[in-house]
Amino acid sequence: MPRLIDHSERDAVIAAAAWRVLSRDGLPGFSVRRVAEEAGLATASLRRAFPTQVALRSYCLRLVGERVQARMDAVAEATDPDADPRAFVLACLAELLPLDTGRRTEMEVWLTLGSLALTDADARAAHDDSTRTLARACRSLLALLTPDADPGDLDTAARRLHALVDGLALHLVHAAPTEDTTWALDALDAAVPAAAGTRVP
Repeated sequence: MPRLIDHSERDAVIAAAAWRVLSRDGLPGFSVRRVAEEAGLATASLRRAFPTQVALRSYCLRLVGERVQARMDAVAEATDPDADPRAFVLACLAELLPLDTGRRTEMEVWLTLGSLALTDADARAAHDDSTRTLARACRSLLALLTPDADPGDLDTAARRLHALVDGLALHLVHAAPTEDTTWALDALDAAVPAAAGTRVP
């Protein structure tokens, strides 16, 4: 009996190959054929999963958001937020920064494909979905620390935190991989308020 296709496993292989191609060759080298070669698949097989380059790009962009969410969920499962809410918030925010090889590649993919959002409707939709997810995460994390904060103040603080995370990520991904990254964590630490009772900055 022929082996059934594990679509999630196949898509994970394809995504990993696509990210390697993007990280190594950029958009000029990104094609269904090149990704198929990198993944060790026939082009026809890859096209069955992603019929067009647009579909493959959108999948790769959405996958960044999914992986970020999965890491933050893992932090929540491994940590008791009530024990030390601020430490929990900082741990979650650290998952948004390119502090290791995997997250650096992730950020490179995000920036490369995200640039298409200026002119490509599919890339814009995927980019906006992930951006909204990050914005909600920043607000929820701050709300955990300051549950009684004025909603308007909380919205403003969340936008500032979101902008800080984006800026730190951009600086980190453009720095040499060997450079020290503790300054970025220090910047997050300085921006995150103490737990309940502290006024949202």
